[in-house]
Amino acid sequence: MRLKYFPLLLLIVASISYGQKGNVKNSQVGFLLGSLVPVNYFGISAIELSANNSSLKLENQLGYNFGMVLKTDLTRKFSLESGIIFYQRNFKLTGSSSNQSSILRDTSSFSYISYGFPIKSIVYVQLGNDFYMRNSIGFNLDFYASAVASKGENLRIDHYSERARWINGSVCGNLGVEKRDSKLGTFYIGAEVNIPISSIAVTRLKFYYDGVIYDNYDPIFLSGNYFGIKLKYYLPVYMESKKDDD
Repeated sequence: MRLKYFPLLLLIVASISYGQKGNVKNSQVGFLLGSLVPVNYFGISAIELSANNSSLKLENQLGYNFGMVLKTDLTRKFSLESGIIFYQRNFKLTGSSSNQSSILRDTSSFSYISYGFPIKSIVYVQLGNDFYMRNSIGFNLDFYASAVASKGENLRIDHYSERARWINGSVCGNLGVEKRDSKLGTFYIGAEVNIPISSIAVTRLKFYYDGVIYDNYDPIFLSGNYFGIKLKYYLPVYMESKKDDD
């Protein structure tokens, strides 16, 4: 279950969204593009491991997400938002032997895919005629793709990550600003922190000295926490109204 299934899921969400427009006023379809930024906060710092004569370091790398959302204004200051989001978390592995550090070195990388179905409540604070500050908190229902394996460039690092569970949940909080235009639509930029309820994957690592002798590391439970920068664009409300009239 990877990116090839994502267009089908988007089509399902779009169909549901279109069906809801006849019953709910001031609903907007939007599109999201974001980055998952590696920072040393929110439980995203690097993990350093050692075993016998080798050491490994696991670091978060820049990832991304994108998807479709549906925002429904319940009042002038309160909205609900749902949708479907594709996530790709990227990781880097570096390793070396402690007794031959100038010779036995290796690097590797891998990506971990998931799909999220967020439900968020949004509160607005008006800053100007068309500018609003947005505060939101919500919950994601997360589905993880299949296991992933990788080898180091020098074939010394052996990596295997399998999902800790098929379905998980996560809590997310957002803070940002949006600019509304009746003809062009709504533009949003903000930051997000996402914290899964439990581990997203179990990672197993080995460091080979040759084709047979290796150090076997204890399993690592990846938390999956991330800090992200989000860009969103919502179609103008009049376009939604026009579709309803048609």
